[in-house]
Amino acid sequence: MSSLALYFPQAFDLPRAVLCAQLVNAAYDQYQQWLNQRRPRQPDAFTWQPPSLPGWRFGAPIWSLLNDLHFLNESEPFGFVARDPQGEVYLVFRGTESAQDWLDDLEVDQCAYPWQAGLGHVHDGFLRFYASLRDQALQAVATQQPSGPLWVCAHSLGGALSSLAVLDLRERWPDLPLQHYSFASPRLAAPDFAAHYNGLQVPTFRVVNDSDLVPQVPPGVTGRWQYQHLGLAVTFSASYASVAANHSLADSYLYALQNPQAPMRS
Repeated sequence: MSSLALYFPQAFDLPRAVLCAQLVNAAYDQYQQWLNQRRPRQPDAFTWQPPSLPGWRFGAPIWSLLNDLHFLNESEPFGFVARDPQGEVYLVFRGTESAQDWLDDLEVDQCAYPWQAGLGHVHDGFLRFYASLRDQALQAVATQQPSGPLWVCAHSLGGALSSLAVLDLRERWPDLPLQHYSFASPRLAAPDFAAHYNGLQVPTFRVVNDSDLVPQVPPGVTGRWQYQHLGLAVTFSASYASVAANHSLADSYLYALQNPQAPMRS
């Protein structure tokens, strides 16, 4: 079965998108290292070996601290900040261990964005999760002393977190170029917040496998709530054998970006 070639919109940087996906894949490897070390509960008890990239600097793992969401029941490393040799800084978030777990448990309530009045409403659970690691993430960016472009990249649940982080980065480093690449992001926001976000004109490219269920949640209309995606979708079609396979960063999304003329494995 063949698949159509990817179409990339103007300003989409394919090599940069591949790099962002590879960095997010390193965040998943970070999590696997934590599992291999028997899930140490204290950050200073976990030894992370970042990827070997000449000239790059990697900060300490960013930890999730929230334990009242059904799909995450303990603190765990969830990403990192890195600086490349040119001074460009990347904020990186992975997704959850099991897409199926949080698809089953996903709540759909909304609440007002809390750090600036009047911006609109966002998914309550995603906001609480971001709030639990927000200070760590922003401090990690500051520690790298950004002097060039800022990049935010994430997969799955991380895509919701990275979208919220964009507002903080734009406010704290308003003079630095900022771009956002996400993969398989769920819907985050009500129309009012989506309008504000898109009005910031931060280039935001949301790579989506049409066969992946995660970007389809929460539904656009869920009871009394409405949800919208953010940014510009970059879509491809790759239908594999399971929810996990369609959603996989390495085997679905990264493969598609590295093989844009035939984005589905034969």
